[in-house]
Amino acid sequence: MVQCSIKSGNIRLLGRMDLSQEPVCLDWTGSGFEVNFKGEELWVELEAPVRKPDMWVCAAVDGHPITRFPVQQGRNWYPLVLGMDAANTRRVTLMKETQAMPAAPEATVMLHSLRYEGELLPLQEPKLRIEFIGDSLTSGEGALAPKDNDEWISLWFTACGNYHHYACEALGAERRVLSQSGYGVSWDWEMKPEGNMSEGYRKIAGVMKGEAAEKRGCQKDYDFSSWQADVVCIRLLTNDIGAIVSKEKVEERRAELTDNCAAFIRTIRECNPKAKIVWILPDSQRLPRIAVDAVNRCMAEGISEVSWLVLPDYTQADMGARQHPNAAYNQRIGLMLADYLRALTGC
Repeated sequence: MVQCSIKSGNIRLLGRMDLSQEPVCLDWTGSGFEVNFKGEELWVELEAPVRKPDMWVCAAVDGHPITRFPVQQGRNWYPLVLGMDAANTRRVTLMKETQAMPAAPEATVMLHSLRYEGELLPLQEPKLRIEFIGDSLTSGEGALAPKDNDEWISLWFTACGNYHHYACEALGAERRVLSQSGYGVSWDWEMKPEGNMSEGYRKIAGVMKGEAAEKRGCQKDYDFSSWQADVVCIRLLTNDIGAIVSKEKVEERRAELTDNCAAFIRTIRECNPKAKIVWILPDSQRLPRIAVDAVNRCMAEGISEVSWLVLPDYTQADMGARQHPNAAYNQRIGLMLADYLRALTGC
């Protein structure tokens, strides 16, 4: 059986991470690796530095999830595929299911090495590279959970039952995901300004602060030239608007929120000069006009390749846990998004 470093050839690392680290650390949703594997069995060596919160991962074969499991504290080997036909080749992916946990900066998944019976073949280049920026809807909260469950636990987050997984599988695209439950453009669901996705966008994992997170490179500047996005999809504002509605400050803070959305688009354009930027609007009860106004303002300023997209609201029939949509809804809108991006990019 062959053993190799996770930084060896024919291994594609997925997601923002500090590649100078040994081992590399998985913080963002959907981060991990993929290989084009020909052989019988493939194992991965993972490490969780702390016992709680549980960090869940998913293994997929040719885009189809086959297992989910929590990474145990300590350094251990986990099988991804076993007993496969040695003559066949398949794309095997490991993706982190649980989102980053800013309240527990020491919690992460460390990715050490692979062990396999077979060979790792060259991977095809992705047809598109897509970055997704969002909140709990993009972290996949509740998508794989029983309907009406109200537990806020790491198990109920997912990258494999999520709209961006379905969209990227349909497009043959590689994704990078920056998402945080409860966060917004300007503030979080309680209107706390530190709960925003825009301030740390230029960092590797800007939401992760504290000594442990800094030690593994979360607060380092991200090298945008290392992975040029073809498309950046923003799916934010649900929490910003929910906060100002609940505090009856809609008119008082609306202009500020629109300004901050426009500023975020400018930042994204500066960091991704060739990418198409798509703002996926919040549901129809959450003042989607704010995002539309911000997009229109940026277009009037001469920022090109910026648009907004309306996806259908989810209903009670679409619910998973904690009033979040289930995997079936995520699949439906993921395929709708794929159709839109296919037309937008010509891929």
